[in-house]
Amino acid sequence: MSEITLEFENRLEDHLHADRHYYSHGALAKVDKVVAVLLVLAGVALVVMAGSRWWAYVPFPLAVAEWFDLFSIRPLQIRVAFKANPKFRERYTLRFSEEGIHFKTATIDSTLKWDHYNACLESDRIFLLIYGKRMYTVVPKSAFPDSARIEGFRELVKDKVARATPRVSPT
Repeated sequence: MSEITLEFENRLEDHLHADRHYYSHGALAKVDKVVAVLLVLAGVALVVMAGSRWWAYVPFPLAVAEWFDLFSIRPLQIRVAFKANPKFRERYTLRFSEEGIHFKTATIDSTLKWDHYNACLESDRIFLLIYGKRMYTVVPKSAFPDSARIEGFRELVKDKVARATPRVSPT
C-alpha cells in the first residue's frame, strides 16, 4: 500500500455532519427514539383521558423534536468551538501510511501511530477516526482525488484500526 496524502481546509459543515454521524451511532440516539415513542404514547393517553384540549396535544410536537434531536445544543457547541479554535483555520496536510498518520499544518507537525485510534465510522461525506468519547479526527471525502484513493484509505483503516468498521449511511 502506498502512502495517501490529503490536503484540505476544515469546513464547519463537515464538523456538524461528523457530530451528527457520531451521535447517530451512539446509545443516546436510541434513548431519544424511546423517549419520542413514550411522548407519543403519553399524548395518546392524554387525548383519550382529557379529550380534545390544547394541552393534550403538547407531547406530539415534543415527540417529533425529540425523534430528530432538535433539542440538542451540540450544533451550537460545534459552531462556537469551530470558530474559536485556530487549528480549524489552517490548511491540513495528512499523510497516511503503514506506519501512522503525519499531521502537518502551519503550527502542527506531528505523527501519530495507528493505535491512537480505536474505531472508525464512515458516512457518505466523511471518515471519523475515533480516539475517545466524542473525540475524533474528521477526514472529509472531498479531500480524496478519486474513489480509488477512498477505497485504499478504507482498506488501510480496516487493517490498522482495532474496531475499524466503516459504515456508510446517509446521515
